[in-house]
Amino acid sequence: MRKLIQGTEHEYTLYCRKMGGLGFDPHTMALEVLRESDLHLAGEFITNGSRCYYDVGHFEVSTAETTNFRDLIVWEKAGEKVLDWLRKVLEEKYTGNTKIHAFKNNTSPDGTSYGSHENYCVSRRLPFPQQFVRELVPHFTTRIIYTGAGDLIDGTYVLSPSAYLTSRLVSGETMHDTGVLNTRDEPHASDRTWRRLHVIVGDALMNETAIMLRHFTTTAILQLMEDGALEDVPKLAQPVDDMWHNVETRNPEKWQVHLEGGKVVSPIDVQRYYLEKAEPLVETDRERVAFKTWEQVLDGLEKRKSKDLARKIEWLDRYYAIQEALEEKGGPEVEMMACKQYSEIGAERSLFYKRQRAGLVDRVVTDDEIMRAIREPPSDTRASLRRKLCDTFNIEKIDWSLLVVEDENGRRRIELPDPYATELEASHG
Repeated sequence: MRKLIQGTEHEYTLYCRKMGGLGFDPHTMALEVLRESDLHLAGEFITNGSRCYYDVGHFEVSTAETTNFRDLIVWEKAGEKVLDWLRKVLEEKYTGNTKIHAFKNNTSPDGTSYGSHENYCVSRRLPFPQQFVRELVPHFTTRIIYTGAGDLIDGTYVLSPSAYLTSRLVSGETMHDTGVLNTRDEPHASDRTWRRLHVIVGDALMNETAIMLRHFTTTAILQLMEDGALEDVPKLAQPVDDMWHNVETRNPEKWQVHLEGGKVVSPIDVQRYYLEKAEPLVETDRERVAFKTWEQVLDGLEKRKSKDLARKIEWLDRYYAIQEALEEKGGPEVEMMACKQYSEIGAERSLFYKRQRAGLVDRVVTDDEIMRAIREPPSDTRASLRRKLCDTFNIEKIDWSLLVVEDENGRRRIELPDPYATELEASHG
């Protein structure tokens, strides 16, 4: 598969029982601690090329630019570790015996929703939104069967909280009236060459395999779109309605997708279409593993091998974790608490990490890779170049594709229009 610049943005939730009484917001305090640490690079950027900032009441992490699904997992998990370290510092310095909890999820018990977005740098040549509605929306509305995080909303267990809260097919909104396809376009690169596909119909995931599948499949489909290989894609008659039905349905036998012409199929069938199309793209051992996992997950869902699949599918594993908590001590409060505790990022408190340590969840990357990525940017993207420039110059202003620096010759602008560039000359090429 060809390299494809991609990244994620997550709004993390920090919660402390004495938050108001202590007179500080842990989200902004965490950012202050980060900016005073040796992880801070310049502006809102940290040394590994990611951006950490305050957004609508949350601590948000946008990963550094990565070129493949595996690096994406590593740098997304590194972002988790950075925030978990900050949480521990706040507890030690400011709250004493009062715990600060950090969550990587999409909703809170009061119904508030948080963003968890994907970004892909796609060719400006592709007709937008027409080709994306026709060829990518069928993927987005059916991939929830294996990329959903699971959650309890309005008393119902849903496969994907983001899909459950999506209200229309196409929309430019990111907080209300959200669409399966989002039209927001800030490329952070040359706008003559690239468009930033901003995906808001995905969930905050803990499971490395689920993150892998989310990005491997979507990357493959975007390449197939560029190659003009999806002209015979299944045409969906009511994609949003079907997604709403399927997102509340745990039984694969009851999933439905209505095609134009009246035929009703399973979302598994739609995914098998993409699977078959993507097979010729697979070249490396890592891509073969990801492809085989995609195939195994679809086979397992069809055969209802849920216990095996829970190792790879987050909504299934979270559901089992909730059921186990209910068996120990029943009640709706226990159910909701287990649901939220699953997505705590603190390894000593998280139900997910407890299950990962117990060997109940499959892994894709290593702890050593994640720890290195806390401090270092990906070596094959603009993130590496930005880091070099920050290490070389005094920085007056910094963004993804622009730096204003000061040296012995005065102030100057350095434009970085190529997200793949690792040298300054290449970025202007």
